[in-house]
Amino acid sequence: MDLPLNVYALQDFTLQNFAKRKCLSDKSSSLTFEELWNSVDIKSIDFRHKSPKAPIAIFAENSISTLINIFAIWKAGGVVVPLNPKLSSSQKDKLLEQIRPERVIQSKENQISGYEKSDFLPDEVDLLIATSGSTGLPKLVALTIANFIWSAHGSSENIAVDPNDTWLISLPLFHVGGMSIIFRTMLAGANAIISPKILDGDFIDQHRITHFSLVATLLDRFIQTEVSLNKVTKAILVGGSKIPQALIQKSIDLNLPIHISYGCSEMASQVCTTSKEATIDELMTAGKVLAGRQVKINQNGRIQLNGKTRFLGYWQNQKLLRPFDHNGWFTTNDLGVIDKNGFLKVIGRTDRMFISGGENIHPEQIEQALINVEGIMKALVIDMPSETYGSRPVAFLQGQKNYSDPELRELLSKNLMPFQIPDVFLDWPSQEFSLKPNLDQFRRIAQKRISLRN
Repeated sequence: MDLPLNVYALQDFTLQNFAKRKCLSDKSSSLTFEELWNSVDIKSIDFRHKSPKAPIAIFAENSISTLINIFAIWKAGGVVVPLNPKLSSSQKDKLLEQIRPERVIQSKENQISGYEKSDFLPDEVDLLIATSGSTGLPKLVALTIANFIWSAHGSSENIAVDPNDTWLISLPLFHVGGMSIIFRTMLAGANAIISPKILDGDFIDQHRITHFSLVATLLDRFIQTEVSLNKVTKAILVGGSKIPQALIQKSIDLNLPIHISYGCSEMASQVCTTSKEATIDELMTAGKVLAGRQVKINQNGRIQLNGKTRFLGYWQNQKLLRPFDHNGWFTTNDLGVIDKNGFLKVIGRTDRMFISGGENIHPEQIEQALINVEGIMKALVIDMPSETYGSRPVAFLQGQKNYSDPELRELLSKNLMPFQIPDVFLDWPSQEFSLKPNLDQFRRIAQKRISLRN
């Protein structure tokens, strides 16, 4: 079939094939495809007096009204910029200054004017995603609706979706992981349902949710609390961070259909994903490349990406920067290898590596060793200054209650070199963080806690 690669084609395609089927739901209401597009067409009138391809920022709570606004902006010719509503006031101000939106939607009831001299983006841009970068101000990734449609199409060849299915939207809509779900369900004529703030087994059973996109901590919470995921569940897509081997084994023991994935904002979410019948060894990788994407490893070990889901560039200083080589390849900061069977294994990131006493340290290798310790659900390793070694690793841990520091070091010594073992172990901070925590923020927390210890 010809894929619907813009918002008008997507509307025609879904109305012709699925008009009366349920399209979008939350805990108390639902819309058919016909009702959704009627609401979008009405709402788009509010945006039509705006300039074409002007950015419109939405502080995007996961809700039906947010999705109606997003599609209405596209119908009116604008560029959607979904932002994290939990950003601090100073973070919001810095981002808005960078974006210079023509309009800002704070909530359903609160819509304010933006910048008088707003920037206009190139005609092909439909969406700017603010990457949750590990350091510094987020980059603005310029994407198209076509990127997401091709992403959904390739995903469906690995994880089947049909009109009777329901996919839970529990990841944020200001992230490609959340945004991509609605395109997968629309292409299949399926239902996307907004997760309530407190998700339990009753909600899952009542709405017969078949597909999940989860981070590892949420999957573990479901398993620990015995939330039933396996009655009608067809697929659980897990990404966003390293996955503990123990969690993968638990999922296999419970016969949960998990898929491990590697993706990024620059490729409209998934790049590689494991298959339904993957072995535990295969689930310890990021899987094989999906249709519509291309992956290779350059001579420096960095992962390079290309294909129909590849972004247009970064929007920066009123220009679209295109960080591609002459063949269109985008070089990531991720380090990886592809084995003889075509499975990608992500090793770490070039921008996180640091040198300690002359040795290269990749924090991701230490994090993987930590989360493979029973009871540790989340680990983040940062570099902190050392008079003796230049830098030394410090680890933040979530869920570590079983071991003293010496015991933990002894366990890590089975899989890590002595110079890789962190000098200090700290409890995970209580405040909320994005899917990719800001490393500078963690360094500040570590510095404060370590100084208090001393």
